[in-house]
Amino acid sequence: MPNPYNPDQDRANRSNPDQFPGSNPTHPGEYHKGDAAFQIPWWVILVLFFMGVWPAALILILLNQLLRQGTLPDPRTVRDRHAGAARSSAAGTPVYAQPQKTASKAAPPPQTARAAYDPEQTAKADERKDGDTAANILLIAGIIATAIGAVALTTALVDLVAYGIPGGFAAAYLEDIVSGIIPLVGGLGMLFGSHKLKAGRRMRKKIENIVGRADHVSIQEIADAIPCSYDKCCRYLEDCIDKGVFGDNAYLDMRTGSLVVRGAPPAPKAQPAPPDPQPAGKSTEASRYNDILVRLRKINDAIPDAAMSDKISRLEAVSAKIFLQAEQNPDKLPQMRKFMDYYLPTALKLLETYAELQAQGIEGENITESKHRIESAMDTLVTAFEAQLDKLFQDDALDVSTDIDVMENMLRADGLTGDCPGPRLQL
Repeated sequence: MPNPYNPDQDRANRSNPDQFPGSNPTHPGEYHKGDAAFQIPWWVILVLFFMGVWPAALILILLNQLLRQGTLPDPRTVRDRHAGAARSSAAGTPVYAQPQKTASKAAPPPQTARAAYDPEQTAKADERKDGDTAANILLIAGIIATAIGAVALTTALVDLVAYGIPGGFAAAYLEDIVSGIIPLVGGLGMLFGSHKLKAGRRMRKKIENIVGRADHVSIQEIADAIPCSYDKCCRYLEDCIDKGVFGDNAYLDMRTGSLVVRGAPPAPKAQPAPPDPQPAGKSTEASRYNDILVRLRKINDAIPDAAMSDKISRLEAVSAKIFLQAEQNPDKLPQMRKFMDYYLPTALKLLETYAELQAQGIEGENITESKHRIESAMDTLVTAFEAQLDKLFQDDALDVSTDIDVMENMLRADGLTGDCPGPRLQL
């Protein structure tokens, strides 16, 4: 039996909708009204705590946990089984000997024949069933119990400090302290219970307004409108179904991820296969490198100066080789991070500024000086780009040197280098 109050169990069930049958095996992957696990009312536990019978309250909490996990059988299932057996015995026919229903009998009404859902009538029924009476009673009782407990605990502590500790009989006041703690804890529990009742009712009303008169709504859409997570929204909807907010025939269809108020559930949508992130990442990087090379080429075409054009061509050629290393050896990307993030964008900015100044057609003082400084910086940029390309092969050079050293040592050890004594072939 699924447990709408156990997130781990719910998450496991929803990950495999076919294992979400509820208490009705004819509806796999669905949650219907009455599918929730039986629970001992929490207000009974609070009353026991308030009366000081906390061992019994702890036992009830343990029983609720076992019922949620399905360790103990649901009392309603046992009751229905015994009731069915009693009816069968009274008729003189064993349960297992009952004849199978023939196909000639009338088929049950289809799902589309469910009673129409009227939000106004449902809201009124919910108002009558789950009004504020219980919440208000708990609120008043909680305030009274909390006040009594606070006064009793304060008085006991004052007496303990004033008389018990100086007189040496502090233990005599422990009973008074415990007598004050019990109603204080019980009162706080009642206040918390009142808050939960009101918050639950507000949430059911909010979900009812979100669903409106729709026949079925996606659970994810409801979760986005609340807003909350998908799993929490499922628990809210299960509570609404158990409270009859959407009528007796509403249910959750976990196969399509939707709340079905009436009629058939929507057809499941085909999930598109997720794209492979690795090729997409490579395509994005390749496109970025290509865009940079295109910008360099456009800048080169816009500058008629031959010397400057040669430097830009050299810059473009070196950049293309650096990009090729980045594509073929992604592990070298950390070595060129500063180059990609600062030096290359700055070089592009300077060259675009040079092309813009060149297009002005005049040789003013500011334009001429700026162009000369950029021309002077181009030699440094070309040298820096070539040094960056050479730096990418630093590890390769080290590997080559290591391989050669190892090979020479092995050849020398095997006497194959010709520089050590040994027998030689005389011709």
